[in-house]
Amino acid sequence: MNQTPAPTKVIPSSSAAHIPDWSALRLFNQYRLLLLLALAAVYYLAVDQRTLGARNPMLFEILHLAYLVVTLGSIYLIRIQVPSVTTQFYVQNYLDILLIGGLMYASGGVQSGLGPLLLINLALLSQLATVRHSLLFASIASMVILGEELLARLIVGSAGVNFEATAVLGALLFATAWIMSVPVRRLMARQLVKSSRSRVVLDVEQIAHLNEEIIRELDSGVVVVDSNNNVQLINDTARALLSAEFTLMPIQLRKICPELLKSLRISERSPTQETRPFDIAATGQSLLPQFIALSSGGMLIKLDDHAHIRKQFQQLKMASLGRLSASIAHEIRNPLGAISHAVQLMQESPTLDAKDAELLQIAKRHTQRINRIIEDVLQLSNRQQLKHEVVSVDAILDNFAQRFIDEHDLNPELIQLTTEPCQATIDPGHLDQVLWNLCTNARIHNQNDSLSINISCWQSERGTTVVDVIDDGKGISDMDIENLFDPFYSTHHAGTGLGLYIIRELCDLNKAKVECLPRENGAHFRVTMASAQDMAA
Repeated sequence: MNQTPAPTKVIPSSSAAHIPDWSALRLFNQYRLLLLLALAAVYYLAVDQRTLGARNPMLFEILHLAYLVVTLGSIYLIRIQVPSVTTQFYVQNYLDILLIGGLMYASGGVQSGLGPLLLINLALLSQLATVRHSLLFASIASMVILGEELLARLIVGSAGVNFEATAVLGALLFATAWIMSVPVRRLMARQLVKSSRSRVVLDVEQIAHLNEEIIRELDSGVVVVDSNNNVQLINDTARALLSAEFTLMPIQLRKICPELLKSLRISERSPTQETRPFDIAATGQSLLPQFIALSSGGMLIKLDDHAHIRKQFQQLKMASLGRLSASIAHEIRNPLGAISHAVQLMQESPTLDAKDAELLQIAKRHTQRINRIIEDVLQLSNRQQLKHEVVSVDAILDNFAQRFIDEHDLNPELIQLTTEPCQATIDPGHLDQVLWNLCTNARIHNQNDSLSINISCWQSERGTTVVDVIDDGKGISDMDIENLFDPFYSTHHAGTGLGLYIIRELCDLNKAKVECLPRENGAHFRVTMASAQDMAA
């Protein structure tokens, strides 16, 4: 439940510290410089000017020049920042009052109209000083104007003074100091608090919208339920996993997914027990939940596709196994080459008897088998970069059949082609290797029997290209079909158990699918190429 924060009470204090900074002091000095330039322009350039320096022009010029020197000196002191900013601030304001009072006297006193300059200076000072200091400077300024009026009465006479205007100006100085220090500062503080509060509210709303967008785009499903098991929040992924795309919220969790509610209750009874995946009856999908208790008493439920997690785990495990196998293969290959070379040299010996020749032949055969396993492992771990392109599958099959027969010196009738014009997006080298492994497996498992292999390609109803490799050999049992594509699983004593596994991995890389279909006589392998939509996904 959200609580509204209590309003901030702003109470200005006369003892509160308001310390000016160098930037404020620099702006204050720029104002003085502009003021002096304006006075100089009016005094020296205006022909009919009769106010400035009316009582004593020489004194006005001396004080104006002194004021300019003080201002330029202040600019330098501010630049080198010596002495401290507080010291410079108060000393400069003392000098402002004295020099402006002197300019007023030289121009005719309060009647000259220069009194508002003191009001402006005091208003600016009150924004940067405490209330106590503002009133102090107001009293000093009042004493200065009263003193110059008394001096004028002594020197000029009563005709050149106006004590009523002096009293009004003194009162205005105190009023300006108090108003700019207390009410105006309080109003500014309240406006600042109000602005900050509205900005905080805006930031909270933006963060809330951002959180909603992040939750909506998560790959994992997110469901938030309250203490009564009512679903308050659900993202699009969770809707798809639970088949609740068009369900309005809030709603009871049991109405969306009774299986998830059952898993939640088990987790609440045994919080330390590891959560188990459950199956959705409507879709048959397996989901793995993760329950996180909320401070408000509800529960945050994170849902993941358990089949996808298992697939990722299997891929990581096989990737680690591939790297390990590749390392072992590299270490074995060098000593294996030395053994094979030694066996070959011994076979060439003219004094070799029949029994030794038979033993060497066994050793040669097994070294060749080990070498074949190593080549398969290296081929599996050192995959080259994919080169997807649109290829003519029937042309690749024609080229492959001729090359396979020529390289193995086989009967041309061993491979029979049944093709139609077909195209697919696939790495042509990978497709050639898949065909090569399938046909090689068929020959290995049917060495002593007559064998024919039929390779065909055709277009399915979905517009995908399908390649069938069918032989009329011994066939594959139902028990072996289940584990046929597992690594190092072989049904032949001379097999490595990696040929079909490599085929499956190459098909996965090209988003194709390979499967072994049941058949009474022989084996039937089907490779279904990826469609254009699958490649774009």
